[in-house]
Amino acid sequence: MRVVHVLAGKPDNRCGVLDYTTRLVDALSQMNGATECALVDRWSLKETLRVASAYRQDVIHIQYPSMQMGRAPWWGLLTFLCRNSVVTLHEFRIFSTARKLYCLPIAVGAKQIIFSNAEERRAFLSLYPFAERVCTVVPVGNNIPVHAVRRENRPRRLIYFGQIGENKGLERVIEAVAALRAQGSDIPVAFIGAVVDPASPTVALVRASAQKYAVDLRLNLDSREVSQELAQASHAYLPFPDGITDKRGSALACLKHGVTVLTTHSVQTPDWLRVVTTHCSGPLDAVAHVMAPEPPVIDAAALANGLAEREWPAIATRHLDIYGDLAARG
Repeated sequence: MRVVHVLAGKPDNRCGVLDYTTRLVDALSQMNGATECALVDRWSLKETLRVASAYRQDVIHIQYPSMQMGRAPWWGLLTFLCRNSVVTLHEFRIFSTARKLYCLPIAVGAKQIIFSNAEERRAFLSLYPFAERVCTVVPVGNNIPVHAVRRENRPRRLIYFGQIGENKGLERVIEAVAALRAQGSDIPVAFIGAVVDPASPTVALVRASAQKYAVDLRLNLDSREVSQELAQASHAYLPFPDGITDKRGSALACLKHGVTVLTTHSVQTPDWLRVVTTHCSGPLDAVAHVMAPEPPVIDAAALANGLAEREWPAIATRHLDIYGDLAARG
């Protein structure tokens, strides 16, 4: 049984879903060679029909959304045109109303629908409760392998790591850096990530603040370079507006590299992340933790267990179980 992961994009896209899919396919290939990734150039009706024809006898696993996906809803037809279809919906809760409605064919026709966390699953089932039996949760993994040697007792270095764009909490990070500098601190600060939209006002703000507050901009790096940057950081301030959850791959990468994660907890934050990260009420609270003599105390056992569940072999095994169930059902 061959499994084909399909998404809209190009190999050089800086897209988190593409990174995720590439890592997953690599892990699956090491356990079961009959796995591949197929990229399409936007989900036009013509492209959707082409994919259905090419992979009709295989398990089609759609990764959605992604860059270059376009606005058309045709991709959902694959769940009817292909006998065995699996869909992973990334960040369903922030879909527009129209995009959520596009998922009706998925709710009706998909053999399995995967979410990265329980909150995403609940949001989907609030619209499509009849799909409950085919909805499951498989946590995301770390897209940044640890290439660099982890250092203990690192010199203090504060970073932001993630996409450089709107609604990422970057304004709070900049406030924290301004407060740090106002206190006379010369602790190194770096913003590490990919620029989503170069014309974004937030990107302009980040560039201006970097110049004003001596922030090192490390943008659009490859995974090996990112790993080297994370291995040199002591603290990461990641004030996600909706709180840290399992879907935050940037936080997982920081934890995997031994970085103290200062963030925001919310009702959506799972228990394991509450005890391995530090809640900050605002930028000044984050600065206080950065300046503290010792790092915050975390639950080391919970961190080890949580990261183990999110290693790619474990995630691949979960997917193989899903594909196996499809094969058993015929």
